[in-house]
Amino acid sequence: MLSLIVGLSASATHSLTYYIYYETEYIQGPWSRIDLLEESEYKYLDSQSFEDLFGSENTDLVNKMLSRLKDKKPEIYDWPYQITFQHDTVILALEEDIESLETIKNEITATLIFNNFKAVVFRINDKQETWTIKNLTLPYLDLVSGNQKASKQIEKQIQSNKTTTKEPKNKEENPLTTWLIISCLINVVVIILWVLRSRF
Repeated sequence: MLSLIVGLSASATHSLTYYIYYETEYIQGPWSRIDLLEESEYKYLDSQSFEDLFGSENTDLVNKMLSRLKDKKPEIYDWPYQITFQHDTVILALEEDIESLETIKNEITATLIFNNFKAVVFRINDKQETWTIKNLTLPYLDLVSGNQKASKQIEKQIQSNKTTTKEPKNKEENPLTTWLIISCLINVVVIILWVLRSRF
């Protein structure tokens, strides 16, 4: 009986890697979609990974993600909120007007949706707005897993680069093969001379 009561009240914990998206400025580096950055005045959503232990409640996960965003930008995440859920949609109720609202909506939406939620509903005072990936106003970094088509395309690109760079490698190996042949010839000549000397 005691084990049944303990089993009912216990909740499993598991380690989870999740990503927080935050708005930042693009300084320099390779990005094939540079035209998007020009449109966004070189601001984009960057990602940072974290790993924590969670129970089976989605509330813990969402609260932890919001606290990570608050750690990143405490000046714009200092406001009370309430969280409810409707299936895979997170409903975030805010009781006051907030500065940097577009930044907050972008960061929260990207963070929650890229961590397997479907949409985010922002309820501010009496207004309600639903955000999905399509509503993001900034470009974001894609997270590519090893099983996706994009990674296969990258692999093919790497393979094609390897095949195109084979010629220079052969050119670099040519001096080695030349020295190897010369060394073999010298050894053969030395052996022949040694055999001839031993006969006489």
